[in-house]
Amino acid sequence: MATQVFSLEEQCAPQAPPAVWALSLLCILPFVVASAIFCYGPGHLSGQALTVLFAYSTAMLGYMGGIRAGIEVERANPRFLHLAISVVGPMIGFGLLLAGGRLPADWRLAGFIAAIVFQWLWDVSHHDGPAWRPRLRTFVTLGAGIPLAFALEQALHL
Repeated sequence: MATQVFSLEEQCAPQAPPAVWALSLLCILPFVVASAIFCYGPGHLSGQALTVLFAYSTAMLGYMGGIRAGIEVERANPRFLHLAISVVGPMIGFGLLLAGGRLPADWRLAGFIAAIVFQWLWDVSHHDGPAWRPRLRTFVTLGAGIPLAFALEQALHL
């Protein structure tokens, strides 16, 4: 018999706990700050801000994939396909991070946006966990994707 990771009360809860929302907001803050500096800050800081966006995007892809893998490994019989797909986003992020001098910034930013959206699509379409998780993932995806889109627009005009 499968071990139930979340209690019935947690699965049916309509809202994520306030602490989860607060931590999610903190997780997207570096995207907003780094993108704002890259797009609107002093020119001498734009390269550093872009580096932060690339590194933090990679870290967040790993974090989001790890959450998904963590939910899966709690099952009595983890599904290989779900575990395998949970590492696709982090591997894309790792590749984009390593592509520093080989791919222009706009291509890398577009790649990070695509990987984050891919991971979101997988998470919300193959949902496990509490009922509020898809809405929270959408919030985090928008919180990462919108600042990255602003940075992409800026990079296209460099």
